Amino acid sequence: MRARDLATPYPSVAPDTPAEEAARLLAEEAVEGVFVQDDQGELQGLVADTTLLAFLLPRYLAEDRALVGVLGEDVADALWQRLRGRTVRDLLPVSTAGLPEVNGNDTLVKVAATLVRSGASLVAVRDRDGRLLGGITTSQLIRRLLGGP
Repeated sequence: MRARDLATPYPSVAPDTPAEEAARLLAEEAVEGVFVQDDQGELQGLVADTTLLAFLLPRYLAEDRALVGVLGEDVADALWQRLRGRTVRDLLPVSTAGLPEVNGNDTLVKVAATLVRSGASLVAVRDRDGRLLGGITTSQLIRRLLGGP
């Protein structure tokens, strides 16, 4: 089996896409991330589900669990307002050095090595022409390596 055989299609957006659209894609597509590509198809980064949550949640709430317990559910609605007027570029981590890519012809062992080396939980898979085929998560890979579907 090769990387292309396990790759799952993932949505991809441009850096100037409204942040709310990326959030909707994460929710509706039930994926762990949205790839960000420029006009030439180069990966600019990944908006992961955890990246989005970190952006929505003010730092002081993430750092002080006592404050989280005091705030009601009505605050959750206000958190989504933080996306207004923002683009996907605003959601990208400062460093994209950890964004791994593999070729569709690569073996699953090479995919595993790439994920381990990068510390990422998702790897982008490209075909031989450089087009983005999708992604492979660590959980998909582990399932497959253990003989699962």
